[in-house]
Amino acid sequence: MAGVDTTVSQGVGDTTANTAELTKMIRSAGEALDQALHTPNVDYFGTHLEGLRNDILELFRRLLVRNPFSSHRKDAVSKMWFRAIYPTIEQYRAKIRQVEIAGQAGRSTDNAKSSDVIAVEARKQISQWRARLHTFLHASTGTLLRLVAELAEAHALMPSTAPGVLDRQTLDTHAYGLELVDSLKSELHVGLTPVQRATLAIVSKLLTHLGDLARYRTLYAKKPNDMDASHVWQLAKGFYRNAIRVAPHRGQAHNQLAVIFGYERNSLEGVFAYYRALTSQYRFIPAEANLRTILDNALRAVDKPGARSVDATSGYVYCEQRMYDKFTMLRYLFAYHQPQAKETVKQLAPLLPEAETALVAEIRRACTAFVRGVTSGAIEERQTIMAHAIQLFELQQLACFNPGDKETRMHDTAIARVSAMSVALTAHTMCQSVQSSVTESMRRARELKSEADLLSRSSRRVVAPLITTLLWIVSACVRVERDSDSLEHSVTQLKSQIMCAVRDHGLQSSIAQLKQCMEDAHGRVNRRTPLVQAITWDQARASMPVVAARLWGAHRVQRTEDELLAGWQLPDGTVWGRVEPSVPRSAAPGGNDVHRVRWWQLHCLLS
Repeated sequence: MAGVDTTVSQGVGDTTANTAELTKMIRSAGEALDQALHTPNVDYFGTHLEGLRNDILELFRRLLVRNPFSSHRKDAVSKMWFRAIYPTIEQYRAKIRQVEIAGQAGRSTDNAKSSDVIAVEARKQISQWRARLHTFLHASTGTLLRLVAELAEAHALMPSTAPGVLDRQTLDTHAYGLELVDSLKSELHVGLTPVQRATLAIVSKLLTHLGDLARYRTLYAKKPNDMDASHVWQLAKGFYRNAIRVAPHRGQAHNQLAVIFGYERNSLEGVFAYYRALTSQYRFIPAEANLRTILDNALRAVDKPGARSVDATSGYVYCEQRMYDKFTMLRYLFAYHQPQAKETVKQLAPLLPEAETALVAEIRRACTAFVRGVTSGAIEERQTIMAHAIQLFELQQLACFNPGDKETRMHDTAIARVSAMSVALTAHTMCQSVQSSVTESMRRARELKSEADLLSRSSRRVVAPLITTLLWIVSACVRVERDSDSLEHSVTQLKSQIMCAVRDHGLQSSIAQLKQCMEDAHGRVNRRTPLVQAITWDQARASMPVVAARLWGAHRVQRTEDELLAGWQLPDGTVWGRVEPSVPRSAAPGGNDVHRVRWWQLHCLLS
């Protein structure tokens, strides 16, 4: 074993090794660690094993910086995490649990004096092991932050004007670490090289693990009754959100962020984040079981006697109080009827006609209450976009509209129809709100500078979710037509039925009326400006990237929906926020005015 250790140490010091040689040295270092772990009476936390783990970390660091493209393809970050960092965390956690159990057993003895001594000694040992775990987590955080900085510098991932990019002495400072990654580019950026994209994917994964380290530090540094306080988790959420900002189309960071929302008992953002993990371009499948867990907890909290009297501004009961009655129950129902749940969840009884009638009535009341809450300002913009996007995510899952889905069996097709009706009714009510505002404002059209000024404050609040719905419908229609000749008849029929349900309930007529209303408004307010060039159905059917380029091409204004939905993979495969470099981009009028940009987007999609 000593010979192996010497070879590994010599390899770590060789800074000229190429990718193949580094890979071989990592394998040898792993074998040396495994051999050491099987030594009788080995001290897992001793200096010898710690040195071997540090050698592995150093070799992985050099490999990632030298060849990020190959490292990303072989998922080197996960291998580094599960080889050199995560097992040590688990060993510390197991040691702490072991001491806690021993202390509990000692307190149950008949001798009160002996029991007190054992309890004091147990608390002392637990404190010592927590401190050692905290030190390890802090050191690992510094290692990963320095690696992020080195990758960013080596592959030009930050603007040259970014201040203090490589102040390595302060990289261990968490606040500085968050400031560092704030200036990183996004993997969806169109001007990146393949190596830069691979590097950003690696950085996103490193940031996700930095969030994990921060989460463990909080879990083992705070009292359990403090876990539902949102400020406690700010550091972990900061790393997760930066991981999402760097690579929003990768689902793992969304899932980890949702775990934090589960600690906070924030079911709205938790459910949203789990669905984002499931509908991203690179889906994180374990989020399916996690989604059902948070809904189980939320439903129990909502049904608990006296739950309504609880002050739950960020708790499970929040959705029931602020969104609409039975918000959580509907989320629970749709999540448990998803096809992906069939292997892990007991079969649910089919929806009988009487139950479907009652559910439809609930949905109608819920849609009306939701839009009323949005237009009145009772529901904030961010919460509005998340709550309505959840409806689209549910439908996308229930109708097997995720790209690559081949599943045709469902627990109950009626549930998918009800979900489609929910989307259609909400969009129909939003169309009516916008149309009513435009019609009312037309009486003073001469005083207005642009069509966007026709929208009242209340109607402006529904434009963002309405645009999201219309884009999803266009994408789903493209998917249905594109797959009509390549899939089985039953699959085509299922998806066509879902789309018919979306177009029903007055949505098709309200879209046509709103389109005509907006065109009339343009003729009276901006007579000298040409009408917005609409995106025709033939254009969308031929190439959804053309639609994406029109909607996200060159806007200088940042909208809430773009922050929340970037990376979402729509039914036809289009990724929200990504514009193909081969497609000509066109800027929306209005400069930095978010309302003018949204008006322009809505006008494009209505055609």
